Amino acid sequence: MSLILLVLIPVAAFILFLIVLLFIFFSIPSRRDFHFFRRHALVTGGSKGIGFQLAVGLIERGCNVTIVARNVKDLQKASDELQVLADQRGQRQKVQWKSIDMTADYNVIKTAFDDCAKELGPIDILINNAGHSVQAPFSELPVTDFEKQMKVNYLSAVYATRAVVDDMKARKTGHISFVSSAAGQFAIFGYSAYSPTKFALRGFADTLHMELLPYKVNVGVLYPPNTDTEGFKVVLEELLTMPEETKLMSDAAGLFTPKFVAEAHLKDIADGNYTTTIGLDGWMLGVLTAGASPEKSLFRALTQGALAGIFRAITLVYLGYFNGITKKCYRRRLAEKEEERENERKEE
Repeated sequence: MSLILLVLIPVAAFILFLIVLLFIFFSIPSRRDFHFFRRHALVTGGSKGIGFQLAVGLIERGCNVTIVARNVKDLQKASDELQVLADQRGQRQKVQWKSIDMTADYNVIKTAFDDCAKELGPIDILINNAGHSVQAPFSELPVTDFEKQMKVNYLSAVYATRAVVDDMKARKTGHISFVSSAAGQFAIFGYSAYSPTKFALRGFADTLHMELLPYKVNVGVLYPPNTDTEGFKVVLEELLTMPEETKLMSDAAGLFTPKFVAEAHLKDIADGNYTTTIGLDGWMLGVLTAGASPEKSLFRALTQGALAGIFRAITLVYLGYFNGITKKCYRRRLAEKEEERENERKEE
C-alpha cells in the first residue's frame, strides 16, 4: 500500500500541476507580435533621455516618428539628429516635432495630435513618456507640487491616450505605452508627490488593457529604475536639496543607460508583452507587484505564481532596511539640534 501511495502521490501532483497550467494558459490573453515598419510613432517627452532613445529605436525599426516636448530648442536638436539617422537608413522615413505643453487643456492636445497625424499619417504607436519628479518630505512640499505632478505625470498620459484611442479602436490596430517608474512599484521616503502619479499610470494602463482587448490595441507599461538621463543628472547635482533618506535609499539601486531601458521596452512591445522591467531588482519588483495586472506570457505568469511569496519576504527585508535609514537620519538630526542648543547655552 505504501509503495502504491509513493507512486500515486507524485502522479496526482503532476496531473494537478498540468490542470493548473492549462487553466492559466487559457486564462491569460494571447500575445500579439507588433510590427513597427512604416508605422507612425509619437513619443511625448521625446527630446531627451529615455524618450529620445525610444525615438531612436523606433527609427531603427522603420517608423516615422513625432517627438513632443515643450522646449523648442531641444526639440529641433533632437529632431535633426533623428532625421540624420532616418536618412542613413535610406527608407524615406520622416521625423517631425511638436512643441506642446502636455498639461494644457485636452482640446489643445487633441488638435495638436490631429495635426501630427495629418503630416505622417494616423498615430499607430503612442509612448507616454512626459514627466518629472520632485523629492522632499511630505510636510515640506507645497500643495501645488502635488497638483503639478499629477498633471504632468498622469493626466498628460490620459489626455494623449484619449486623443488617439478612438482612431486606434476604429482601425483595430495600435500600441499605447506608459512610462511609469520603479517608484510606481515601490514607494520610498521623499516621493509622496511623485510615486502616487506613477502608481496611477499602472492602474490606468491595467484598465485600458482590458477595455482595448477586443480592438486588438496593445498596451504596455515600462518601469525604469534610476536611469542616466539629464533629468537624473540634475537630481544628482542637487543633492544638497534632496532628502538624505532618499539619496541613501536610491543608492541601493543600480544605474542604467537610457538606450538599455529603451531597447528593453521596444523588445517587449514587439513581443506583445505588457510589462517591461529592468535589471534583477526590477524583475523581482515586477514579479512581486504583478498582483491583478495583466500578463500575456505563460512563463512569466508561472514565475510570478511561484516566486511572489519569496520575493515578498525579501522586500520586507528591504523595507526594514529603509525604515532603519529613516529612523537613523531622524535620530541624527535630533542629536544635532540638541548639540546646537547646548552650544548656544554655553555661549550665553
